Amino acid sequence: MEQLFQLPRATQKKVLEFQKKFRENPKAPGIHLEPIATFKDKQLRTARIGDDYRAIVGAPKSGEDYYLLWVDHHDEAMDWATNKVFQWNDNTNAAQIFETPEITQSFTKTETTLVGQPNGLFGKYSNEQLFAIGVPEVALRMIRSIYDMHDLEKAEESLPPDVFENLFYLSDGASITQLISEIKEGTTGIDENSSINNRRNFIEVDDKLLEEYLNGELSKWQIFLHPSQRKLVESNFKGPVRVTGGGGTGKTVVALHRLKALTNQLKETSKPVLFTTFTHALTTNLKSIVNSMQVSPSKHKLINIDALSRELGLQNGIHNETTRILDMPGSKKSDDVWEEVLEKNLSTFDTKFLKTEYQNVWLVNNLKSPEEYYRTSRLGRGKPITRKQKMELVSLIGFYEEIKKQNNLMDRGQVFNLLSDFYSPNPEKPYSHVIADEVQDLSNIELRFLRSLVSEKENDMLLVGDPYQKIYSRQINFSSAGINVRGNRSKRLRINYRTTEEIKRFAISLVRGIQYDDFDGSSETMDGYLSLFHGVRPNYEIFKTKQDEVESLVSKIKELQKGRTAYSDMVIACRQKDELKEIKKSLHLQRLPYFDLSDQSGQKDGIQLSTFHSLKGLEFKVVFLADINNRTAPFLPVSFHDMDHLEQEEYLHSERALLYVAITRAVSEVHITGVGVKSDIITI
Repeated sequence: MEQLFQLPRATQKKVLEFQKKFRENPKAPGIHLEPIATFKDKQLRTARIGDDYRAIVGAPKSGEDYYLLWVDHHDEAMDWATNKVFQWNDNTNAAQIFETPEITQSFTKTETTLVGQPNGLFGKYSNEQLFAIGVPEVALRMIRSIYDMHDLEKAEESLPPDVFENLFYLSDGASITQLISEIKEGTTGIDENSSINNRRNFIEVDDKLLEEYLNGELSKWQIFLHPSQRKLVESNFKGPVRVTGGGGTGKTVVALHRLKALTNQLKETSKPVLFTTFTHALTTNLKSIVNSMQVSPSKHKLINIDALSRELGLQNGIHNETTRILDMPGSKKSDDVWEEVLEKNLSTFDTKFLKTEYQNVWLVNNLKSPEEYYRTSRLGRGKPITRKQKMELVSLIGFYEEIKKQNNLMDRGQVFNLLSDFYSPNPEKPYSHVIADEVQDLSNIELRFLRSLVSEKENDMLLVGDPYQKIYSRQINFSSAGINVRGNRSKRLRINYRTTEEIKRFAISLVRGIQYDDFDGSSETMDGYLSLFHGVRPNYEIFKTKQDEVESLVSKIKELQKGRTAYSDMVIACRQKDELKEIKKSLHLQRLPYFDLSDQSGQKDGIQLSTFHSLKGLEFKVVFLADINNRTAPFLPVSFHDMDHLEQEEYLHSERALLYVAITRAVSEVHITGVGVKSDIITI
């Protein structure tokens, strides 16, 4: 269908006319369905699309199901089909299309093959096991001659995409038993063509659907889903489901399709489905996508989590219109309130300690009394404190609460806790299901709140996120928040659809070796994380002056624009907002249009400008990371040296995660620049 989209509009219309006539009578004289003697696969046919274009059609050995595979100019279509194999795989219950493997292709045994081990990268697997994961018989001999990852990458073009993926997983340590089990799960469907595995690449379309696609009203991700994604969208689960995966693996795609699937099942009188996430910018972007998917407005609520708490807080009398939430934009800082507490009370504790103790112990655990505080574990809070010191803290917290009450102030976490207390015992819940995207940005406080908004039942919650993108120091543990994910309801997506393999590998290098929690006490892993396409390697260049750096950026942007990369498909991102000022000035002098994502100013079709934090949830063809040196990567705040060892370690991990987030926004190119000394954490 991607190829179809590239055809001239007039030819696209002829394809629509052709498929309609074909359905009516595939043997009609005007169709010209013909076998070609030079094709390796004797089941392939050509059909005429006007005078200059030909369709390549997969004909069935029996039955009436035909597959439209390719449309191109006559000669190009013939070249495309000459060495193709199109076949049905009974083990995966899916059609496969691939180049005829050249059995004589040279794969050389390398020094990495261990002495005494079975020959070949897949030597320990039987033929039956390889067939079970989709390997075509015609490709078996070639696969037996693969000795390392280099050989596997060379063989990629001669393998069906699903088979290459599965072999990659095995080479990366995946369990053959688990893999076979997952493939068997995907063989189900109303009929062969509708199996989960087959719908990854082939779908049955009517004229309306195809026309919507050609008109740009539908995107590929709205039609085709990987089997691992489709199972998450269409299956019934006995309780909450956790979905993790690296950048670009389609977690949000799964969440959006799940929203549509759940709303399609709801009656008009049912409570709506809640779809929420942390950032306001991402929510705005998602709303336009949900509208394009034609999700019923009356059956869902899409809102960022802070706006949701504000709305429900007002509805239920938790606060009023004049209440100010501390640390929110335009409101008072909680530090100022704690300073006021210390002005009236002598204490050995400073503002920073009091603030973090209150937020990370009292609010995170939703404590109600001094007795609860005395019993609560402070694990991860650094040095232990005595009971006498805890008593002092309880007294100071009392002063803090009194000042807030007098000034109609509330902590953000306090609002969530009060709402959780309101909804948890209440059998009347406001939502039928809850879907939360980017859950790594949330804490136990928000998770406990989300748990309270929906009854425990089948398909009650879908929570998706990437532990490697955790850039905020917030405690997050599903079990502690009352969300119990059991057994087969914990899923991980492995296919990266956004970035090239080269960008993916570079991004992973920043976080490899660091332990990231999977949101429930176990370690998340990147094993089997695969990108489906290749491109140029990211580069990192250091300049002597800021002017040299900016001139290089401008030159590269002009070069890309001449090569037909739109300005809006490029983004320049910096760790801090102030660093963008010089870049803005230079773009202005060069008369290059730009749009600042942080404050939504400028020309929307211009070069996008952003901080790393504002990039979350977005994607661009080309990402420029500017002002990257040993001062900004990692960026160390003034308070860094006042942190204890654990706090420093967690902060440095979050800085690496932030770089990982910024890099994985790129589809095809990443260019990193800076002035001075290169960053130690970036190795290219």
